[in-house]
Parts: sequence; C-alpha cells; structure tokens
Amino acid sequence: MEATDILAQARTNPETPHGWVLFPLSRSKLAIGIAGWALGITLGLGLFTAAALVTIPGNYQHGGILGIIVTTFILGTLLFIGLGSVWTLIVDVLRLQRADQYLIVITPEDFVKQEREKIIHVPLAYIRHVTARGKPPVDGAAPKGNVLGEVPRARENLSGFILGRGLVPSGERLRRKRMRTPTSLAFIDSRDDSEVTVVTDEAYGDPFMIAALLKQYASSVQSLV
Repeated sequence: MEATDILAQARTNPETPHGWVLFPLSRSKLAIGIAGWALGITLGLGLFTAAALVTIPGNYQHGGILGIIVTTFILGTLLFIGLGSVWTLIVDVLRLQRADQYLIVITPEDFVKQEREKIIHVPLAYIRHVTARGKPPVDGAAPKGNVLGEVPRARENLSGFILGRGLVPSGERLRRKRMRTPTSLAFIDSRDDSEVTVVTDEAYGDPFMIAALLKQYASSVQSLV
C-alpha cells in the first residue's frame, strides 16, 4: 500500500484498521511545551538584560582576564537560553498550528510518518537497529496505559534546555524518571543504510513505547522473510 493511501485511511477511517497503531501529534503536550519555552525566554533574556546592565562595561574594563572570561560565559549562557527558547517556541507554535499534518502510522507491514509535506515510508522488512536514545525503564518493559504517556510539566522544558533533557530540578524522583525516558528515536533503513529519525521529543508520545512497538512489528515481519 502506498504511503498516501495509508495516511488517508488512517485519517478518514472512523475505526483504526486492525493491527494499525497511530501516533498523532499531541496538542496538549505542544501547548505545555510552548508555555515552558515562553518561561525560558522570560528568564533567559530577562536575566541576560539584568546581568548585562550590571556587568557592562565595568567587568570588561576592570575585571581582568578572569573576570572577562567569567562574565562572557555567564552572559553567553543566558543569551543562548533565551534565543534557543525563542527558536524552539517558534518551531512548536508552527507544529501546533498544523498538528493535523503530523502523524506516525505503524501497520503490520509499513512505517509511515508525515511532517507536513514530508512523508517517510519504510516497509517494516527493511527496518534495522531501532534505537531510542536514552536509558529505558529499569524493568525493560514498555510503559502501560495511554500510549501518549504523561504530559511533561512546563518547567521541565526550561530545565531540559539548560541542563539536558535528562535532568530536571524538581527532585530526585522526577530526575530519575526523566533520565530513564528516552527523548529521541531512530532506525536504519537497510535499503540504503540511511538513518531515519522517528521522533526527537515526546510530542508524539513516549519514545520508548513507540520503539517497543516498532521493534515488535518489524520483528514479526522479518521473522517471516
């Protein structure tokens, strides 16, 4: 079946065809993410402005080499946080506005992903090395319950941007939970040995859940070949 036919059937059929798994873009997760990036803009650019007013030009005129290096590092970090949050917010706003143009479909024979005009179609027989980047749950099992997973808190977006998505400032329990949750997923298309990116965040749901299902479906097809 062609990719366009799969996408059309996934969107128009009131009932998901047997064996098909759909991962639409979560509007709620994007909205919460946007709120987190807005906070990052406020803190990053706000603190940058305040720090610049306090340290420029004094630290550069009288602070010595060490003072200049430290001041530049702090200002650069704050500016990076602010501008990086601006860019990511714009990307998420655009995705939210066109959320119906994003969809991942796994059928018993194919993997199809649409991102606006871009469509990726890989038969499961050619999928190799499904890799979720991050540390899986301790028990190695796929999460149960809603396939879209839990909605991340807004402040995790800012913390993840500053410290890395595996670290959050809300306590050891939440940090361990985030550290064992991968935030990206990719596989190799054996037809040309190219890497295909499935997700780069949790907007489609838990990447570990998607990885587990993709491995299961691909293994089922490849065992028959």
